[in-house]
Amino acid sequence: MAQVLFHLRYTLNRRQRLVPHLRIWTPTAVILVATLFVFFLLEAYLSSIVFGFFAFLLLIVFRRMFRGILDVIFVPVRRMDVTFETGADGAVAAGILITSERWYLFLDGITDIQRLQKDTWTLQHFNGTVLHISALAITDDQIRFIRSVPERGRTPEGIKAVIERGKRIQEIMDRGQVR
Repeated sequence: MAQVLFHLRYTLNRRQRLVPHLRIWTPTAVILVATLFVFFLLEAYLSSIVFGFFAFLLLIVFRRMFRGILDVIFVPVRRMDVTFETGADGAVAAGILITSERWYLFLDGITDIQRLQKDTWTLQHFNGTVLHISALAITDDQIRFIRSVPERGRTPEGIKAVIERGKRIQEIMDRGQVR
């Protein structure tokens, strides 16, 4: 990525992460899946390994839901460092710092931007990635800019740019340069 447009540093508490997570998955689905998981584990322990397989299958199918809930349970405060950058080709991405590496989420794949919690903006990407941003850390102009990027991605030029970027990424992967 070539140019940093803006840089956000903020913290998210448990409530800011849990409420949007529950609203995305719906509380009913979370309760149903968690109940089934516990039931299958108990049945696997008490009677049959087949139920253990069902519990494992639920864990695989709903791994993002379980990962989000476990994150809320075990991490009281999540410190976030996100840059919004544009590349030479015009692609705009959110660079999320995870440990000591920055991972990029291209914003033309954003499918939804909502305030699922009054003090938290939630960005959902087509690949299932969810990014929460504290409402205190971002301005209305920055939210408007983020909203405009997926609109460009839906134009013929934007679709062509996404396809070209995908081809370049595939070439890099084919050369074995990705860890």
